[in-house]
Amino acid sequence: MIPAVETGRVADHPYVSTGDGPRTLLVIPGLNDPLHTVGDSWWFPRLMAMYLQRYADTHTVYMVSRPHGIPADATVASMARGYEAVLDELDAESTPLDVFGLSMGGFLVQALAARDDRVDRAVLGLSATTLSEHGRDIVERWRDWGERGTWGPIYREAYAIVADGLLARCLQAGSVGYDLLFDPENPADFLVSADACLDFDGTAYLAQMDCPTLVVGGDEDVFFTAADYRETAAALPDGTLAMLRGAGHESVIEHPDEFDGSIRRFLSA
Repeated sequence: MIPAVETGRVADHPYVSTGDGPRTLLVIPGLNDPLHTVGDSWWFPRLMAMYLQRYADTHTVYMVSRPHGIPADATVASMARGYEAVLDELDAESTPLDVFGLSMGGFLVQALAARDDRVDRAVLGLSATTLSEHGRDIVERWRDWGERGTWGPIYREAYAIVADGLLARCLQAGSVGYDLLFDPENPADFLVSADACLDFDGTAYLAQMDCPTLVVGGDEDVFFTAADYRETAAALPDGTLAMLRGAGHESVIEHPDEFDGSIRRFLSA
């Protein structure tokens, strides 16, 4: 069943919200967010709300995309400052607020939580402090394709990373038609985001993240190594590691009990 959703803009960032729990959960999406934000169609925010429902019993959940027209010199830190303005409008002073970043979204959470003590608890979902060598190769390849306006290979490779087997093949087949019909609203946003990912090293932020923080990683992730996840959790003042064995970036879709279960337990503690 499609849950009740609210859409709109907060501090100029498009968002979708669902649930009415007593706490607030801000979910920050990953690198591919500029290819289709939650403000770009009527159907995508409703699809995302179905995912967000797994946290809606304890939280009012907001997935907040970056706005289109990201400045060409934008960094992870400058994008995180945009989310500080989001916290202002979500009235983070009066409501306990947790922040959950997926992949590149975890980079933004590091920069945000290090500066803003309104973050009560943080989750780095499939995100460490910097891309692995293999992860950099993937993002550089996607950036090259994006610069040429060749979006289809990005969709197909991304779907092979975030899903397995028949589901991955179905998503890849569907992406062919999508690629023929739609282009990203602002292609440069993806290029800027890829550059920000490639330049990011969150090591200096970790010591400043005073809030309890959960690092959820898979030991077969293509973007981060198991050692990257362990070192990230160990460097946090109040860090906890949930390592998913035999899993990688497909964990959100293929291993929801392990991935979301660890996050739900952490946020409910």
